[in-house]
Amino acid sequence: MYYLLINGQRTGPYEAQDVQRMLRQNAIGYETQFWKDGMFAWETVGSQRHLFETPIYQQPQQQMYQQQPQYQQPQFQQPMYQQPPAQVNIYNNQPLMHQQFSSKSRVAYILLGLFLGGLGVHNFYAGYAGKGAVQLILTLTLFWTIVVPIAVTIWIIIEVCTVDRDAFGHRLS
Repeated sequence: MYYLLINGQRTGPYEAQDVQRMLRQNAIGYETQFWKDGMFAWETVGSQRHLFETPIYQQPQQQMYQQQPQYQQPQFQQPMYQQPPAQVNIYNNQPLMHQQFSSKSRVAYILLGLFLGGLGVHNFYAGYAGKGAVQLILTLTLFWTIVVPIAVTIWIIIEVCTVDRDAFGHRLS
């Protein structure tokens, strides 16, 4: 059973097939947050696509009969256990994203930047292939000038001091 966070409101419970159907009908997007029993925090549907994407070979099953809704008095319904409250930003009513830490080390990023920064190795390590390629090309083609090595060195120092997330937005641990 899955719970979704839609417009700041917790909805559900839903089966995985229901979430798949809502994705196909564009009722929700991959940025929609979900939670299920056993999870510590809300996550985006896109971060767990394998749970909600229908394989090509699998045909959706048709229901043979329409199940009638079962009505119960509220005091006799089963309570929801261990479901964390949806955390919402009070300024823009958007769900708060919990910190996700990268498997990459900030210390390794800093050391790569200090010792191999001119080649852009630290940026390749953190997933910033474009910045790493620019640093590599500048260093290899214009290392004989005085201006480019100084500029690249300043660039490296600024990056080592300020970058704390990898290219996917996860915090370097």
